[in-house]
Amino acid sequence: MNKLVVVVVVVVIALFSLGKSYAQETEQVKDSIVVVKDMIKEQEELKQIEQAKVEAAAAKAEQKAAAKEQKQLAKEQKKAEKEQKKIEKEAKTKAKEAQKQEKLKSAIASKNQDIQKCEDKIAKYEMKLAEGQRKGKLSPVAIDKLNDKIAKEQINILKESEKLRKLERKQ
Repeated sequence: MNKLVVVVVVVVIALFSLGKSYAQETEQVKDSIVVVKDMIKEQEELKQIEQAKVEAAAAKAEQKAAAKEQKQLAKEQKKAEKEQKKIEKEAKTKAKEAQKQEKLKSAIASKNQDIQKCEDKIAKYEMKLAEGQRKGKLSPVAIDKLNDKIAKEQINILKESEKLRKLERKQ
């Protein structure tokens, strides 16, 4: 600013010393004042342009930082969603496994029940056979039929027992 004042003063003095008449001097002074004002305006405009450049750079940097932060947030959100899906998948797998175990327990209980039914039938047939032989009311054909039924139920027990062992191995 001090340099500007010195330049203005020098310009004004130079104009006064070069002038031929008073009218020309005032005209030159006005012109020099206009020139100086124009120079000051130009300098102010340059300052404003510099200020605008600085502000634009700051805004651009701020915008970049905001974009970077937004990217980071999007990345974290995707990561969270992925983790959530993983947790849901694990829960679903555990639920399926629990359901499978429950089904297996049910199947084992069913096989035990089937074996018990076969054993009850065998006991019933043996009682009929023993009672019929004691009273002498059974014919040899009836005895053979009861023995065949008992043998058939024993085979069923063996089959069901094997199925039960397989189920228990899965457990």
